Amino acid sequence: MIISKELKDAMIYLRLAGILATLEERISYANSKKITITEFLEMIFYDELEKRQTRLLNTKMKKAGVDANLSSFSWDTTTVYDRDLVKNLFNLNFIESHASVLVFGPTGAGKTFLAKHLAFSALKAGHSVIFARADKMFRHLKLALVDGSHDRTIGTYLRADLLVIDDYGVKELTREEANDIYEIILERYERKSTIVTSARSPEEWQALFPDPILGNSMLDRLCHSSYQILMEGESLRKLNRPI
Repeated sequence: MIISKELKDAMIYLRLAGILATLEERISYANSKKITITEFLEMIFYDELEKRQTRLLNTKMKKAGVDANLSSFSWDTTTVYDRDLVKNLFNLNFIESHASVLVFGPTGAGKTFLAKHLAFSALKAGHSVIFARADKMFRHLKLALVDGSHDRTIGTYLRADLLVIDDYGVKELTREEANDIYEIILERYERKSTIVTSARSPEEWQALFPDPILGNSMLDRLCHSSYQILMEGESLRKLNRPI
């Protein structure tokens, strides 16, 4: 069947151009299966809805800093961790209850991999998400001090339903970094959910603060409201390197 120019123009005007790519194929399928007009309309509009949802999700992922399509989490690794707990986290109830998740263990154990999949699941469920590597977040906040946008920038990290701070605790914090992370954790406590990944265990985080009292105060709130996941095993990067 040849699609008329008038129909094409109308569909483009109505922003339904995505349907055109498969319309002839769908018409042929409908004729061969003798489906009803209602079933045909359901089929082509579902195609368009699916495409729009995919585009929207990709846009949200880019904005959130989740950099890849992570459609399924792989459980088939040698890393040792509480799989039952992690499976429970994927139901996202921890976001509804404003709980946090601390994921720690040696480098390459899959901490970032898990955090990205939880962030992806949250985005698919309609939650707002920010995924930020700790050093980049601190750099972002430091630059915001220079141009006078620090309060507004802090606000972006406070508003997200789920904030993922990846690779935290690589080095000791400056006083400004300590103040920023303290404010973020304090304001999000029992209001929003935070995931923190680190190569250090939470017990080691207090020593990273110039002021140990500030560190203890942050840790008390964060650990009190969190699920803790220790991931142990040989680096997955090492196992997956080319032979």
